[in-house]
Amino acid sequence: MSKGAEKYGFNEKSFNDFENLFNVKPANSGNSFSFNVTNKQKKTEISIEIITESEDNALISVYTENAHLQLQNANYFLISEMLSEVIFISETGDKISGLIISSQGDCSLYSNVSKNILKGDFANLSSEKLIAAVALSLAESN
Repeated sequence: MSKGAEKYGFNEKSFNDFENLFNVKPANSGNSFSFNVTNKQKKTEISIEIITESEDNALISVYTENAHLQLQNANYFLISEMLSEVIFISETGDKISGLIISSQGDCSLYSNVSKNILKGDFANLSSEKLIAAVALSLAESN
């Protein structure tokens, strides 16, 4: 485990820790896992669907009241109990994308971020790029 995040592949067993973080059991239909994350305080709910194609390839969809986010070709996911979030990662060549979902039902998508940014000096980044670098830095350390 590194920096409070553990790396997982896409299989039924790995979703046990996922269930613990979100305190919800996903509905399972073949290679599809879906569940809802509700924030009673904010009165919001998001729906998450994970369609596994293999241990290291999945399609992640998030549905909110106002948006539909999708991360294709996700290679793995990280669970950070310290941050109470899961980070789905897709890596292709020198680019990385991450879909982050918190146990409070918040979500963020950072797409096609250069891996060099994650290895460089964060002090040299603009505020916009710094947000993505910090958010995806857990992936670089795993």
